[in-house]
Amino acid sequence: MLRRLMCLLLCLCVPRAQAEIALPEIGDAAGGLLSAQLEQRIGVSFMRQVRQSMPVLDDALVNGYLQGVGQRLGRNSGDAQRGFDFFVVTDPTLNAFAGPGGYIGVNSGLILTTRTEDELASVLGHEIAHVTQRHLPRAFENQQRMTMPTIAAMLGAIILGAYGGGDAGVAAITAVQAGAVQNQIDFTRQNESEADRIGIQTLSAAGFDPKAMADFFDRMHQATRFSAGEQMPAFLRTHPVTLDRVSESRDRALRLPGRRLPDNGAFLHLRERVRVLTATGPNDALRYYEQNAMPDEPMAARAWRYGEALALMRAGRTEQAAARLTALSANAGDFLPYRVAQVELAMANNQPAAASALAREDLKLYPDNLALQLLLAESELRAGHADVTRGVLAARAHQAQPAPPVLELLARAAEQRGDKVEAFQMRAEHHVQNGRLELAMEQLRRASKLQPIAFAQLATIEARLRQLQDDLEFERQFFGRRALTVN
Repeated sequence: MLRRLMCLLLCLCVPRAQAEIALPEIGDAAGGLLSAQLEQRIGVSFMRQVRQSMPVLDDALVNGYLQGVGQRLGRNSGDAQRGFDFFVVTDPTLNAFAGPGGYIGVNSGLILTTRTEDELASVLGHEIAHVTQRHLPRAFENQQRMTMPTIAAMLGAIILGAYGGGDAGVAAITAVQAGAVQNQIDFTRQNESEADRIGIQTLSAAGFDPKAMADFFDRMHQATRFSAGEQMPAFLRTHPVTLDRVSESRDRALRLPGRRLPDNGAFLHLRERVRVLTATGPNDALRYYEQNAMPDEPMAARAWRYGEALALMRAGRTEQAAARLTALSANAGDFLPYRVAQVELAMANNQPAAASALAREDLKLYPDNLALQLLLAESELRAGHADVTRGVLAARAHQAQPAPPVLELLARAAEQRGDKVEAFQMRAEHHVQNGRLELAMEQLRRASKLQPIAFAQLATIEARLRQLQDDLEFERQFFGRRALTVN
């Protein structure tokens, strides 16, 4: 968790608000640590609030890569049974944060700042350690009579602090008594030291270079050693780096083996994809490649050309993009980023049949890859084959937390098929994933009034309405709904 912000968050244990909320207390002698079940429910609600408040990057290729790195770390974290969910926030500031329930966010600015996969993994490993060591629940237990509204305020400050550089979160809790901050410094320093130690062990166990954490922190420290306040990157304001801390991290890493798994260049390519997708506009992305020289190192040069091809494609210059991708694919035709880009190019050229054929061929190499499935589903939908789209994505819709692009495509497919009930249901689930429970319930109410409607469908809709009503009441009491919105 963010160290400086955590330090302030812990100070929220002030007298209760006059409007008492009838939710259980934790952290007292009877309550103990936050239960896993309640933490997971809070985590799901937290992620809905994140999506409501921040521009989450819903690119399946980027997310699939980040999940792969994160899950590899999670399996080697000493808590392999715990689930993690990793996501990217479109924000140029250098920051990362962990919330309850194993949800870990990384700002696009941090991804663009890291130089290697090991450096990115070092940040994820550090945040994973905060989760596995249960620093938030331990912080709750460290206080007396921590109430649910107080926890909600803490989570709200995490979101506000993560989006826009950290100061918004600090500003959100300025009413906290300043004297209590110093009382928590030792506790949070201990958390950071523990996260460093566990994170470095996790890096090594997962086959990454454990020296990467010290390298990344040292590089950030050297680049900003004369900065202060607003000029300091958010990541360093919330994860203060001292020379002693860097030295300790390096000493620990020297006692562990270095990277033991080959680097296929996926990180460098996905970093360029993030650069293009999070640029202000297509021309801004293209301008980056026009103004910055291609690297000399071969793999970095290939990644640079891949990013340029994506920028050309998004700028409508598809012939030039095709030439770049053909050259790249000549010696690495099975590389997933190139395969996906070829399908995207066919879609950009309004060739859904060609896109569908390419995606189907690629799925033989990469079965169940969501990026390819979404492209196949989109291409078939554009060709008027809504039933095929539904068949491709139906299983994805029944996952615990389906990706919003899946639900959006299924809603469009249902509309094309003339199934208004299913269209309303898919739109409702899309709203749910994006934290808009009231709109989701309205979609389901409209679906329930359609005629004719099968009894089983109506029963399913009514059951879902009751579940969402319960979630809404929980979030209204817990978060106050609007409390976490970033304007």
